[in-house]
Order: sequence, then C-alpha cells, then structure tokens
Amino acid sequence: MCEMRFNTQVRALIIFCMTVGLTPLFSESAEADPVLKYRYKSGQRLQYELKQTLTTKTEFSGQEGGNVITQHLDLSTVVEKVLPDGSARVKKSIDRIRLKATQPGGRQELEYDSASENEATGQFAMIVKTMSMLVGQEIEMTVSPQGESRDVVIPQSLIKRFSTPAAQMGGINSSEGVTKMMSQGNVIFPEKPLSIGEKWKRELTTELPFGLMKSLVVFTYSGETKEGLHRIDAITTISIEPKEDLPFQIKMTESQGRGVYMFDAKRGLILASGLKQVMNMEIQAAGQNTKQSVTTDISMRLVNAEARVSLR
Repeated sequence: MCEMRFNTQVRALIIFCMTVGLTPLFSESAEADPVLKYRYKSGQRLQYELKQTLTTKTEFSGQEGGNVITQHLDLSTVVEKVLPDGSARVKKSIDRIRLKATQPGGRQELEYDSASENEATGQFAMIVKTMSMLVGQEIEMTVSPQGESRDVVIPQSLIKRFSTPAAQMGGINSSEGVTKMMSQGNVIFPEKPLSIGEKWKRELTTELPFGLMKSLVVFTYSGETKEGLHRIDAITTISIEPKEDLPFQIKMTESQGRGVYMFDAKRGLILASGLKQVMNMEIQAAGQNTKQSVTTDISMRLVNAEARVSLR
C-alpha cells in the first residue's frame, strides 16, 4: 500500500513538472535603460510551439530505472480587446498535444496525439488525461503591460473536471490552480527602466498531493543583442515542504535551473525562451531509500516569427 501511494505521488510530481512547463509559453519590449512591457493589438493571434523533455532517473534497492517523456504543444493567445491602461483581455488555449514516453533501451511505452481519436494507454495514461483536459479550452484573463494576470475566467466544462484524479494529481483541481498554472511562469517586468545586470525576483507556491512546492525565480536583465532583442536570464531554485502525515519522507537534495528569454521590445512579446531544470530528491518509505533525479528541458518559439532566435 505504501509503495502504491509513493508511486502515485511520483506521478503527481511528473505531471506538475509537465504542466508547469506550459506557463512561460502562455505569456506574451528599445530605450536606454529600457522599460520593457508587453504590447497588445486587438484581434492579434499569437501562436507558440513548445517542446519539452522530462527525464526521470531512479535508484532503488541497488537497481536503476527511469523514463523519458517528450511533449510537443501548440499554444495560442488571442487578444480580444485592449484597455485604456495598455492591459488586454485575452483568450489562451492549448490547441494540440503530442506526447511520447519511453524507457531505457528505447522501448516505447506511449505515443499520443490529441488530434487523433486514439486514447492513451499504459502507465502514463494518467499524465495524458491531465494534459488533454486542457486541450481546446479557452481560458480568459486580463494581462497587464508588465505581464501580470487577473480576472481569470475558467470554462464551466473544465471546472466540472476539477474533481477527477487526473486534475488532483496535476495540481489543477481548482480555478485557483489553473490560474496559477497559466501565470506563474510569466516574465513579469518591473515598472521602471532596467539597467544591464539589474535583478528582480518572483516567488511562487504550488500545492501538490504530497505538500507545497516553492519556487524562487531570479531574473537578470542582460542587455540588447546584436539582433535588437532584449535578453532576460533566469535562475530558479525549488524547495519542497512535505505534508506531516505522509507515509514516506521526501527531501530535495539539489535544485538548480537556468533559463533565458528573448524579448522583442518593438512588438512587445517574447520571441523564444529556453529552460533547463534539475531536481534531485531522496524518498524514504517502508525502510527503503530511493534517489530520484528529474531533468526538464524546455524550448519555446513564436511560430510566425520572421527568423529563428538563438538562445546562446
């Protein structure tokens, strides 16, 4: 029983890592010491493609295991109207999800495409159910020029699914959870000019079945590239506060992440971003010690950008 509950919590962590990867991609500025801000146009439609690889390695009782999950998402943002203060009322959606899960040796466990009529099977079916419930759902919100979200409206058809096990495992079993998921990865800019090397931070908290996961993101403005884009570097640190009544103990032994965003100041949007996050954990259950490493690689680009953007 203890092992089953432990495996469920691990799947919840994997689902969280996959859903939290969506958030930077749903977000949408050159002056000396520029004030960077998002710029919106009524009727504007922005389409992004996100590629994510989640690699999990586990050591248990002298044996090693793990899996690799890759996903490819098509995302879109439609600007309904622009408000007098520069904020915009937008609709965001996931249009398509393609997912593959493999294990060492190359044996394929799962292949799923939301555009097909085939249902996912195998041990990762729960992950697919969590992700697929968001496909085609238009989530409305107001987004400020700095990137902050407010007045989020969740479709009733999605709210009805919040009580399902898949939603609970992914941390999206409430409108508040979906709102956090849709906004916590955004780059939120200060309302002041940014000098090269200037830093600002954002603290985030997500409730998962096994406790609270806290993230600290430190952004650094790194100046303008030769292509005229503004580079923002990010360093992330993640910690876990487990619940007291868990049948196992979980401890984060290492957490390090680095990312970069390329921002077009003239168009007021992110052209591309990349992130690599490594989390190493130790879990003790029923007298057994398990070591787990989760590495997340994410890349995003604007589909209708005029040229490819280098993140180096």
